[in-house]
Amino acid sequence: MPPSEAARTARRRTAGMPTRAALARSGDVRLAAALLLAVVAAILPLLRVVAPGPWLAVALAAAVAVLGVGAALRRLRTPAVVVTLAEVAVGGALVTATYFGDTALLLVIPSPGTIAELPAIAAGAADQIITGVAPLAAERPLSVVAVAAVAMLAVLLDHTVITARMPLLATVALAAVWLIPALSVPSAVDVVAFVVFAAAVLLLIRAETRSRERALVRQTAADRAARPGRSPRDADPVRIPRSGSVLAAGLAVVAIIATVVIAPELPRPAPRVGIGTGPATTINANLELGDDLRRPTEVEVLTARTNAPAAPYLRAATLSQFDGRVWEPDRDETVPLTPEALGPVAAGPDIRVTEYQTTVSITQLSSTWLPVPTPTVRVDELTGPWAAMPANRTVIGDGVDTQGQEYVATTHVVRPTLEQIQAAGTTAEGLPESVSALPDDMPGSIEATAREVTAGETNDYDRLAALQRWFRGQDFSYSLDAPVADGFDGSGVEAIADFLEVRRGYCVHFASAFAVMARTLDMPARIVVGYLPGTATGRSVDGESVASVMSSQLHAWPEVYFTGIGWIPFEPTNSLGAPPTYTRSAQPVPDDGGQDVTPAPAPQPTASLAPGDAADPAPTPSASAAATGGGASIVAALPYVGVVAGSAVLLLVPALVGAARRRWQRGAAERGDVLAAWRIVRESARDSGLPVPAAETPRALAARLGELPGVPADRLGTLVAAVERASFGRDPRQDDRALGRAAAADAFAVRRGLLASASSARRVGAVLLPRALIRA
Repeated sequence: MPPSEAARTARRRTAGMPTRAALARSGDVRLAAALLLAVVAAILPLLRVVAPGPWLAVALAAAVAVLGVGAALRRLRTPAVVVTLAEVAVGGALVTATYFGDTALLLVIPSPGTIAELPAIAAGAADQIITGVAPLAAERPLSVVAVAAVAMLAVLLDHTVITARMPLLATVALAAVWLIPALSVPSAVDVVAFVVFAAAVLLLIRAETRSRERALVRQTAADRAARPGRSPRDADPVRIPRSGSVLAAGLAVVAIIATVVIAPELPRPAPRVGIGTGPATTINANLELGDDLRRPTEVEVLTARTNAPAAPYLRAATLSQFDGRVWEPDRDETVPLTPEALGPVAAGPDIRVTEYQTTVSITQLSSTWLPVPTPTVRVDELTGPWAAMPANRTVIGDGVDTQGQEYVATTHVVRPTLEQIQAAGTTAEGLPESVSALPDDMPGSIEATAREVTAGETNDYDRLAALQRWFRGQDFSYSLDAPVADGFDGSGVEAIADFLEVRRGYCVHFASAFAVMARTLDMPARIVVGYLPGTATGRSVDGESVASVMSSQLHAWPEVYFTGIGWIPFEPTNSLGAPPTYTRSAQPVPDDGGQDVTPAPAPQPTASLAPGDAADPAPTPSASAAATGGGASIVAALPYVGVVAGSAVLLLVPALVGAARRRWQRGAAERGDVLAAWRIVRESARDSGLPVPAAETPRALAARLGELPGVPADRLGTLVAAVERASFGRDPRQDDRALGRAAAADAFAVRRGLLASASSARRVGAVLLPRALIRA
């Protein structure tokens, strides 16, 4: 069969089958634009988790740059591997230039100094995610992680949708990103965000389907025009039926409407409660405790036993920052939890401090916040890495949680007399501004009510005690449902004003109202989230009564800072807990089993060292360099040499693997496997940028390749004849070493010709990044 006829036969056989190259060139810009819209629709709800800021603009710029570079390179028919690597390089360069420009080489190339920063960046972001509350402030570590994640998401989705043509798989990844805020920040479903996201995903799927249809139309038209006696102008127009598009659009609209309208009306499943090994509860540290407290069933979260005269409250998180809408957990510096990490209790020299020990066993509680009594100075027998926040004496898991933990907490309880706490007074000196700040737009009724209730009292403690008695009096009642029914279920100033008018609510409303009213009286106040003391079980261990703490005893209460005494708790929630009491100095001190300890004195300014008292100075850089000779410069250069050498090795890995693969194929061919020689030709054609349809016969492919300049047509014909004889005449693996050696020589001659006919860039790509590795 003549080559021209063979080529026509091959075209007829592959008619209507768009090649991957045709798909890549068909609407890739439109598809990239649709993918960008889907990425934006998926990440915008994250603003409920991470507060908006410059990071968002950088993240969107990274997504645009990655997808834009991918679309541009595909227009140039660049190999898929090169496209993906280029996108990774562009995303990495943008992150490096934005956040590591001071240590990077040429602003965009990470240096050893840049790489050395990464562990601290990761640790800082993890700490903020674990200890923070949504929306998180986008500080530098979290910004780096967020932008890098968006850039990497764009690279992966670009490869999945445009290169691999799997839009449904990409939809799963986009949905997972979109669901992060719903899982992290409990709130009502954002209908508008859902509709936008659903529309963007459907548009993405439609854009990918449309690109396939256009490629099919163009190839079908080309096949018709290639028929004998017809020109492209004579070819019948090929049209895509519109009925399918209309039906798909109608179904999409119906699906979105059904999801938005019908799904919210479906009954929600009741929370399942296990016994012993059932699902664990958690601690919501942003004062959205209503849903947890309104659960129809409850479980035991922990047990506690202590040598103190009464079971203690258990602190989990402390909230000082109040912007008028929400209270946020403290984000003070943390240190690894050691016996000395929390530090001693500081109090005046005449204030009594008693040491107690409490043993806590977690049964069904999964939280990074560790419940500890107040004020804890030491925690022993914990498993895993934990961190301490000395400023508020809380303990936070560093990649671990509370489930299954059993630990012993040592507390130093400050026990002033009534006269001492009345004389101490409150103070904000030396404390952060957050414990005293109030919003500008606060309703005036809150301060007016606070001053009315405390009128006539002569000291700060008596004012707070009067406020506490007022909340626990007959005018207020505890209710989980009233805030929902009356529309003020929150902790902001508007909710507080409504609560003071309705006078029914639960611990969040009592604690938030008390703390804000204390601040209006110029007293530093904050809120603690934790657990009530629990209920006695009747059991005892080592003479200590065991108390059971249930999930319904999740609680919030306020604290106020007193001079020389520290943070003092109050209990304003009506009908819950027990307010702390203080004995008069004339009353005898009861022996309650605790051990009195000496409190730490107030911090004193550090004295300056006198001349001659300074420690031995550290060697200067010049002295160090002199001691080590020229070795320091060599050591300093080693990381750069390692980076360059490592990059070179990574670039050469695909080339080495490709060479090893061809060597293995040549060995198989020389042992008599002629088809292995033909695979060398097919893979070399792909490396040269030529389409090689799977349905194309060896003779048809040879007819096309033989027309290229530099390709030896005679040796190609000899190889095709050998392949056909091996395929149809006898066992292709028959041991015919002479035939195999000739076939291998012909295959490599054809490969050299194909590379010679390609451009210089294509030849470099064929050697460094063989396409056969992807298909293999």
